[in-house]
Amino acid sequence: MRIFFFTKVIYFCFKYFFFGYKRYAQLLFLVLLKKPKSILEIGVYTGKRSKEMLMAANVFSKNIKFYGFDLFEEFKDKTLKKEFSKKPLKKKLIESKLVKYGKINLYKGFTYKTLPKFIKSNKKIDFIFIDGGHSIKTINNDWSYVKKVMHKKTTVIFDDYYNDIKFTKKFGCNKLINSLNKNKYEIKIFSIADHFFIQDKKISNNIVRIKFK
Repeated sequence: MRIFFFTKVIYFCFKYFFFGYKRYAQLLFLVLLKKPKSILEIGVYTGKRSKEMLMAANVFSKNIKFYGFDLFEEFKDKTLKKEFSKKPLKKKLIESKLVKYGKINLYKGFTYKTLPKFIKSNKKIDFIFIDGGHSIKTINNDWSYVKKVMHKKTTVIFDDYYNDIKFTKKFGCNKLINSLNKNKYEIKIFSIADHFFIQDKKISNNIVRIKFK
């Protein structure tokens, strides 16, 4: 089974790197590298990335603990514009997709409500992927709680580090990343980016890795 998972993950990495979404190939490679036994994802969306990360983690360990945060059924259309985000699937549907890959725990609602409750459990997480709401306010909120579940070897990956100054005044993790204490955290902005267009303007999207020094 582990060989099957490894083969599938390598296929995903190859597909993403050569046919689009290069940053997801990098994400899965980092999961393979870090061998996490617990994963926290903010912004589950369709569960596709969740499933791929779980498969990568399953190459090395069984019974991976997964904690996923999203609005699920509580998502409203007005959130699309406010957060520059996408409408997620229903919670039960996501659970059915992921249940055979680990111990799945999904949390429905805004993270400024769900994350404070989660950190009270005093869990420490090995690998964290932040790709939920894209507004600066939401990203700052997510980090304020996520950093409390890190241990000395935790890897945190931020999606949505953009190259457009005007766009980053409202969205993306740029301001947060640039404000982090470089004496405390090791910060790596991956150079290989994906791109999208807004009003014919090409904007790059990179992932960023954070860990304790």
